Amino acid sequence: MDKETFYEYQANNAYGDGILLDEYRNEFSLVAAKRKDGKTYMEWMFPQKKDGSKQPIDKSLPWKIKLGPRDEAIKVLRFFLAKLEGAPASTYKNDARRDNVPIGEPPPEPPYEDDAPPF
Repeated sequence: MDKETFYEYQANNAYGDGILLDEYRNEFSLVAAKRKDGKTYMEWMFPQKKDGSKQPIDKSLPWKIKLGPRDEAIKVLRFFLAKLEGAPASTYKNDARRDNVPIGEPPPEPPYEDDAPPF
């Protein structure tokens, strides 16, 4: 991604909280972030050790949800969008490109755009 994609929460947001769509080594993630004075700052955390002690590890990591490579990230986000809209995961509301697909043929994939639409 050439440009930073940041969504700032609209309701009750006095601190610039939002979500950053991050790409690292061809893997996409949603990262908790803040925007202040035109700059975006990722939020960092210290995950727990895997030995069951609940002690934090020594290295901090971005507070993120991994979505996977581009194709998988799109599938993941569509799945959750369908759930939020109340539709079964296999259908997508308000998508005119999928309305006139003959039965028995897979729906066409929407074209990819380099930049996400503005919110």
